[in-house]
Amino acid sequence: AGITAAEIPRLKLRWAFGSPHGVSAAGQPTVAAGRIFVGTDIGYVYSLDAATGCLYWSFQAKASVRNAISLGGIEGRSAGYAVYFGDSKANVYALDAGNGQLLWSVHVEDHFTARITGAPTLYLGHLYVPVSSFEEYAAEARDYPCCTFRGSVVALDATTGRQIWKTYVIAEPPR
Repeated sequence: AGITAAEIPRLKLRWAFGSPHGVSAAGQPTVAAGRIFVGTDIGYVYSLDAATGCLYWSFQAKASVRNAISLGGIEGRSAGYAVYFGDSKANVYALDAGNGQLLWSVHVEDHFTARITGAPTLYLGHLYVPVSSFEEYAAEARDYPCCTFRGSVVALDATTGRQIWKTYVIAEPPR
C-alpha cells in the first residue's frame, strides 16, 4: 500500500464505528464508491462512509452474514446499484446500495444446515451463489443421519432473484 515499516508508528486512527450489541464484522468489508459495506455475526449489514465512518444505512438479515458483500448494477429498478449477499440460513438478498431498501430476498436451499459463506458473484445480469453447510457440526450428534448435504451453486436473476438454475457438487442425492 506504499507504507514503509518506518511510517507505521506514525499511523493514527481516522475513525471508528461502534456497532450495537457488541456485534463484530463477520465477513470481509467491501469498499466501493466511497462506502464500506460489511455484514455482521448477528445479521446486520451496514453501509458506512469510507472517509468518516458515518452510517448511511443498516439492514437486518434473517441470520448472520459471513460473506463479502457484492456490488453491481441492477436493471429495471429505481436503484442504479444493488448490494448482494447471503446469510447463514441460505437466504440471498439484494438491497438498494444507496438506501438499503430490500429489493428481493430468496431462500436457495432447504437443507437445515445450508448457509452462504462465499461472496455471490455478479456477471451479465446473473448472480452466482455458492451454497455450503455446517453439516460437520450437526454430525457430532450420535443420532444425526450423516452426510445428507451436497453443496451447490445457484444462478439467480440479479434483478428479480428468480432462480435460473442450480447445480449440485454431487449429482446424485445422498443416501
